Amino acid sequence: MAKTPKNRPEPARPAGDPLAELNRRLTVVRDRVRGVALGHSNGFYLHGPAGCAKTYTVIKTLEEEKCPYHYHDGHVTPMGLFDLLSQQHDRVIVLDDVSEIFAQKVAQQILLAALGNAPDETGVRIVKYRRQGVNETVHFTGGIIMVSNLELNSGPVLQALKSRVHYLRYSPTDEQIAAMMRAIAAKGWHTLTPQECLEVADFLIAESTRLGSRLDLRHLVDKAFPDYLQHQNGEADTHWKDLIRTTLEEKLVDLKHTAPASKLSRAETKDHEQALVREIVAQYETREDRAATWQEQTGKSERAFYRRLEEVGPVDAEGPLTD
Repeated sequence: MAKTPKNRPEPARPAGDPLAELNRRLTVVRDRVRGVALGHSNGFYLHGPAGCAKTYTVIKTLEEEKCPYHYHDGHVTPMGLFDLLSQQHDRVIVLDDVSEIFAQKVAQQILLAALGNAPDETGVRIVKYRRQGVNETVHFTGGIIMVSNLELNSGPVLQALKSRVHYLRYSPTDEQIAAMMRAIAAKGWHTLTPQECLEVADFLIAESTRLGSRLDLRHLVDKAFPDYLQHQNGEADTHWKDLIRTTLEEKLVDLKHTAPASKLSRAETKDHEQALVREIVAQYETREDRAATWQEQTGKSERAFYRRLEEVGPVDAEGPLTD
């Protein structure tokens, strides 16, 4: 599993830049992951608040190193942990959000054995487990990276675990998370343009700040971007800003951006919008004028206009929206 380390001189970064400072901190996290991937250490425990890209950074670094790994998310029993070590005995195992195993003494002992020092230069650590009266043994040569939102509690066994692995708290500031959100948005997402993604990111950051809630990257990528796309495609009656606010407040909120519900049925609304598209195409020649008129009259995106345009069939238009 070990390979020749690479020289990675740290590039110069502008002082006072939140994204640069975040990347500087992430360099330490990535180096700890590389240490396990390259066989310099047996394990690494990374903890910190949710939504700050801990797991993403671990997995991306392992993939960059072309390190064979196995990812496990969620509950695991002591028996399940032993079986996992047996099945993935020569790989790096990433245990994500499985902090409950540290409350189980048997699981603690299994981890201590897997993360201990090998008795010789082979790097093999002997892990034993007694099941149904039979002693089973795993010769483990891999590594274990543990990712959690929680810090390990005190206790002699857990202190022994800390002594075997590198242990790091990663807690970026909201300013640094906001900078990362904008950096992600600037690359676009699926069919959304960078400009659209930045609009979503800026709104999410502003609303999170207003509500006093910690910024969470998963709110952006897993929730806010899909909300925007659903609204943009004309598949949501609620405005995307209200959808995002509802997620952040975790309750139904007063709709500030959504127009009053139409008395038309969904089919009638579709027919009305198709007729409007025909009128707009007949009256306006440029893409910009057509999109502006559509958005003014419906409040919907340019993409929704071109989707309706495709539905009505061949007309004198400039073609569907492309990115």
